[in-house]
Amino acid sequence: MRKTRGFWIVLFLAPALILFCSVYLVPLITVIASSFTRWNGGLDNMKFIGIENYRQVLSDAGFHKAFTNTLKWALFAAFVHVPFGVLVAMILAKKIRLWRFTRAVFMLPNLVAPTAMAILFTFLYKPDMGILNNIIQAIGFKDFNVNFLFDDRTAFMSVTFIWLLYAAVITLITMAELLSIPDSLHESARIDGANTWQIDWYINVPLLLKIIGTGMIIAITAVFKKFDIVYLTTNGGPGNETMTMSVMMVNSIINTMRFGYANTIATMLMAMGLTAMLLCQRVFRLGQSAFE
Repeated sequence: MRKTRGFWIVLFLAPALILFCSVYLVPLITVIASSFTRWNGGLDNMKFIGIENYRQVLSDAGFHKAFTNTLKWALFAAFVHVPFGVLVAMILAKKIRLWRFTRAVFMLPNLVAPTAMAILFTFLYKPDMGILNNIIQAIGFKDFNVNFLFDDRTAFMSVTFIWLLYAAVITLITMAELLSIPDSLHESARIDGANTWQIDWYINVPLLLKIIGTGMIIAITAVFKKFDIVYLTTNGGPGNETMTMSVMMVNSIINTMRFGYANTIATMLMAMGLTAMLLCQRVFRLGQSAFE
């Protein structure tokens, strides 16, 4: 009986396992293995060169800037993007007037493709006919004219604000968790004299820690993968002011056909994502019971 049951389990899991191996596992192994080779991605055989690609990457000033920018974005995601999404969720969960309309409006930017969002903000930031410059000039600063995306002083934050406050995914998962908290807990706190702020801080926030940790994993890994917005707005410029590891990786392939070098950056990016995930799991004790 057990053998028959095991046979059917394997049979039903086989399509998913085959798909996982062919679409994810084999390419992942190829990326890691080729990071130790000199390879142009074509028909030429890979030439094993050991850790030479890693030495070149770590000694590249452009990579240092890309790594720093990627790390900054991860910190922005963890300490601005996620808390803002949680804050919006806690406000909407109180079901104040027009909360459904506000929720729908807050979700709208996430329905727009990142490429379309990048093009939209490119026009918004334009120095000659951009809306932002025109608004600032209209309120009294007649001589104000900044090319936000290509000025060293403003480029990084201009790209950051394209995604920073659009935390709809974080808001959705936090609201779902908030609405699952029994009302009896809140009622008991009110009877004991707790006000709204105290209920949020001493009851809701502790019960939301695991979903906040999950949100941080989602947000940070999304930042590590973010490519299209940077590529279509600045392509890492001016200079390397907005360069990220994902953009640098693609540029290495397009400009120099150094697939081995690019896959070295990809391997390091995956290691950063795995480290961030394990750190969040440890800090927020994800996967553990609340009583552990």
